[in-house]
Amino acid sequence: MISSRRVFVVTHIAAILALIYATNTQTCDDVSDSTTCNSSDEVPTGKYATWDEAPKSIEEFDHGNDRSVCRLPFISVEEWEEGQYWERDVPVIVRNVTDHWKALEHWTKEEMVRRYPDVMVGMGASRDLGQTGPDDAGDALTKTTIKDFIANHMHEADKYVFDRKLNMPDGLLEDCMPYPMPTRMYHEDAEAIINSGLQNRLMWKDHLALTIGRDLQGLTFHRHNAAWNTVIFGAKRWLLYDSVRFEHNITRLKRMTRDINNPIQLTGADWIRKLYDVDERKEELRTFGHDCIQRAGEMIYVPSGWAHMVVNIGDTVAVVSERGLDAMEA
Repeated sequence: MISSRRVFVVTHIAAILALIYATNTQTCDDVSDSTTCNSSDEVPTGKYATWDEAPKSIEEFDHGNDRSVCRLPFISVEEWEEGQYWERDVPVIVRNVTDHWKALEHWTKEEMVRRYPDVMVGMGASRDLGQTGPDDAGDALTKTTIKDFIANHMHEADKYVFDRKLNMPDGLLEDCMPYPMPTRMYHEDAEAIINSGLQNRLMWKDHLALTIGRDLQGLTFHRHNAAWNTVIFGAKRWLLYDSVRFEHNITRLKRMTRDINNPIQLTGADWIRKLYDVDERKEELRTFGHDCIQRAGEMIYVPSGWAHMVVNIGDTVAVVSERGLDAMEA
């Protein structure tokens, strides 16, 4: 009788321990989309455990969007959609874009490495990407994984993830829904957009690009088609220069945005430090452009042809959509 009771007790204890073990070793694939993956396995997050713990050059580069410096309009999502600002040639910053995005939970530093460790990204030097233009970066990019970049490379000198032609997997894309307009139109009815007769270069497709970079990273002055950039974590300082100002005077563009005596392109941070106050650049850019801080949750719209440069303030994670941009062919 005693032996039977012992067997009964031992069996039940073993069952309870097995249940506890199964619960604690649950994988990300077993977790519903509405919850955060709580696997007990440690994940490598590099030098700093969270995005927010990393250094931030706030004192040097964050001017607080004083209206004498930043003249961009700040609008709501509703105003953006009702006014169809993407059809205008005016930059704007849209607030609260990420309010309903799963990325707010799924893209914390630890959670991003846990959920998407093997996702391929293109890593390069932000100075080189600005020199070639991000769409033509090509061999300037080294393919790596999200896990490897965050754990081993993110805080090396001048390492930046910004591969606009690399297709993001479905999980990362779903984390960014609902997409901002007009990208959402293509996602909701791609056939109608394709059959509309619109030229390919004018279509806003549902292709998003991921950018991850530490403090002071960011592309130097470059131009491309109309695009929006949404920050999930961190902040960015933007300098924008109106394309009308140099439309028939490319020499002015080069004089205002480059060090014509130095063929080696400066980083964005060094451009602000060394060139912004020289030769009337600051007056020119603030009169015929904008100098603004974009914070987490905000989207900036950059019209086609506007020259612009970006400097991260702290570890920064963002997504980009550009009119006419496709993923690279498999």
